[in-house]
Amino acid sequence: MGALLDQKYAKLFFLLDANGDGVIAEDDFALMAGRVTAAFGEERTAKGRTYAAEMTNYWRALRETADADGDGRIDHDEFRRAVSRVSDKFDTLIGPLYLAGFRLADRDDDGLVGRDDFVTVLVAIGVPAAEAEATFDRLTEDGEPLTEDRLMTAAAHYYRDEDPAHTASHLLFGAL
Repeated sequence: MGALLDQKYAKLFFLLDANGDGVIAEDDFALMAGRVTAAFGEERTAKGRTYAAEMTNYWRALRETADADGDGRIDHDEFRRAVSRVSDKFDTLIGPLYLAGFRLADRDDDGLVGRDDFVTVLVAIGVPAAEAEATFDRLTEDGEPLTEDRLMTAAAHYYRDEDPAHTASHLLFGAL
């Protein structure tokens, strides 16, 4: 793994450690899912339940791959070693979470997410608002709404790509 992926995975680990205790565990994923669904008032809706279920699926995939000692907690080193293996299965293990998040933020189900709703998701997962706004601007053109395809491409690049020219995807969760 190269230095750029290492930086991206470190940022991702920091965000996934939602309670800030230095490890990621199932409660971090439940906490994050609750924050995101509450930010949209969707805790008890089908969209909210789908998002929470995909957070759980992502946790299970990470745990199965990363939790070498079986203690139900993933430290930074375990995460670094495992996330690239999980990202090899992006379409089935990680992609569904991003789709669920996109659909949660797509309040009118038109296939587009505006700036405010995109920022709401990122802030709920722990990205500072200014960085979330800058991310939206990098992913879109001239204030246009974000499409599902553009988000999914950026998310896949975040997990896999080390080309420094792809700044929009490298900075998906704010500055590294």
